[in-house]
Amino acid sequence: MFNTLRRRATQESLPVYLVGGPVRDAVLDVPANDLDFVFIGDAPTLASDLAEELGGQVTVHPRFGTATVDIEGDRIDIVTARKEVYPFPGSLPEVSASSLEDDLARRDFSINAMALPLSGDSPEVIDPHGGLEGLAYRRVATLHPGSFTDDPSRMLRAVRYEQRLSLQISDTTLSEMQSALVGRHADAVSGDRWRQEFQKIFEEPQAFKMLIRAIGLGVLAAVHPALSDSRPLGILAGEGGLAPSDFLAALAMPLSAADGEGVSSRLNLPADWARVVRDTIVLQGILPEITGPSVSPSKACSALEKLDADAIAAAARLTLDIQIASRLRRYLAVWRLVSPVLTGDDLLAMGVPPGSNVGEVLRELNSAKLDGMVGGEDEERALVNQIISRGS
Repeated sequence: MFNTLRRRATQESLPVYLVGGPVRDAVLDVPANDLDFVFIGDAPTLASDLAEELGGQVTVHPRFGTATVDIEGDRIDIVTARKEVYPFPGSLPEVSASSLEDDLARRDFSINAMALPLSGDSPEVIDPHGGLEGLAYRRVATLHPGSFTDDPSRMLRAVRYEQRLSLQISDTTLSEMQSALVGRHADAVSGDRWRQEFQKIFEEPQAFKMLIRAIGLGVLAAVHPALSDSRPLGILAGEGGLAPSDFLAALAMPLSAADGEGVSSRLNLPADWARVVRDTIVLQGILPEITGPSVSPSKACSALEKLDADAIAAAARLTLDIQIASRLRRYLAVWRLVSPVLTGDDLLAMGVPPGSNVGEVLRELNSAKLDGMVGGEDEERALVNQIISRGS
C-alpha cells in the first residue's frame, strides 16, 4: 500500500505525507507498528480509490475526515489535514479541514509532529516543532503549555513514549504535567478514554515500568486516588508473557473492596477486567483458607472455585510466598480439573434420591477424590453406598 500511495502521490502531485509515529520511528531506526498519512484534501475519497485499486476495504469516519484501508490484514490510516479546537479541558476536539501546518500543530509531542512528503525522489522531513532535536536530545516535550489541559490523557502517552523509546520527559513538560494534575483536569476525561490509554500500556513490553512511572508522577492517582501503590508492579519485572490481567491484578492488590469498585466504575471496565480487579482483592482476604499443612486440596478448591481464573493466575505471579504460589498454580493446573468418574445418572441408578441430593453427593465425591480418599470407579461406588447408608 505504501508504494502504491507513494507512486500516486508522485505521479499526480498529491499532497500526501507520512506523519507522526512512523516518521519518529524511522529517525530512531526502530520498527513502526502503524502507518499514518495526512492528505491535504478529501482523505476518505483518496482511501476509497486506493482500496478499489488494490482490492481492499475502506472504513470511513466522517466526523474526523479519516479513513482506514485494510488489505489482507495490512492497515493504513489516511487523515484529512485538520485543525482542532478544544471547547473545554478534557473534551473531544472540534475539527475542521486545514493545512499541514495546522495538522502538525494539533499533535501531542514534538517527536510526533513531523511529516515526510510521499512525492519526490529525495523527500526531507518537515519538522516545525523541533521533533528531530527532541529525538537527538532524547526528550519528550509538548508543543505548547496547554497541551495537558486540552487533553489530560496525553500525560499517560508521555510516559508510554518515554519508557518505550528510552527517552526522558523534559523538565518543562513535567512542570506542565504537575500544573494539569493540580488543576484536576484529569477529572474531565471519561473513563472510556482513560481505559483505552491503560489498554495501550498493557500491550507494551515495558508496561510495568510505564505504570510505575505514571504512579510516581501522580498521574494514576489523578485518574483514581487509590491507584498510588506501585510495589506489586515491581514484582512483574523480568516476567514474560504478561497479560492485561496481570497488570490489573498488580494495580488491584493493595486496594480495598470499595476502592476496587471505584476503580472499575471510574474506568468503566468491561466485565472480565472488573472480575479480575474484584477477585484479586477477594483473594487477598482468603489466602489463610488455602495455605498451611492442615488445609486440604478440597478446602482450597472450595475457597477458589468461584474466583476468576485470570485473577488466580496473576496472584500466583505476584505473591512472594512460594507455598501460596504453588497452591494457586496446582489449583489451576490440576485440582480444578478433577471430577468423579460417576455421573448424576449413575448416582440415581444407585439409589441416590433425585434433586439436590445428587449435587451434594457429587460434591462429596469430588472432595474425596481431591483429597486422595477415593481412586477409581469402584472406590467411588463404595463411598456412594456409604453415603446412602448414612442417610437411611
